[in-house]
Amino acid sequence: MSHHEFKVDNKTGKNKYVGSWSENTSMAVNLPFTVESLKSVLQNGANPDQSKYTHQDIAHWCDRFFMAMFEIDTDNAMDIATGVGTDVDTQWDMYLANTYSLEQLKQLDFSQESMPIEWFNDWLKELESA
Repeated sequence: MSHHEFKVDNKTGKNKYVGSWSENTSMAVNLPFTVESLKSVLQNGANPDQSKYTHQDIAHWCDRFFMAMFEIDTDNAMDIATGVGTDVDTQWDMYLANTYSLEQLKQLDFSQESMPIEWFNDWLKELESA
């Protein structure tokens, strides 16, 4: 479950944490932390109508993927994949924070939310370059 707090500061360009929202529990994506698994979850994200995973599920798996690989020496392909994984999770949080007010986020069913499909296609292209 993710928990976020934000507060707008009166100084230009400065935000502070205040208020909060918590994401409802997502379904665990039960895949090993490999480049092939990342490609699979991103393909699910790019095809949400045929996916067994929500974008929330995918973002949370990508966060766990990044955390599992964070301090491990890996090859170039895994380094790129780890960067993609952290970007997916970060963009999920930013998408929510930039799309909804704090009051809306407190009541939102996150499993029904979807990031733009183009983002998933871009992440897949980035993985292909590895």
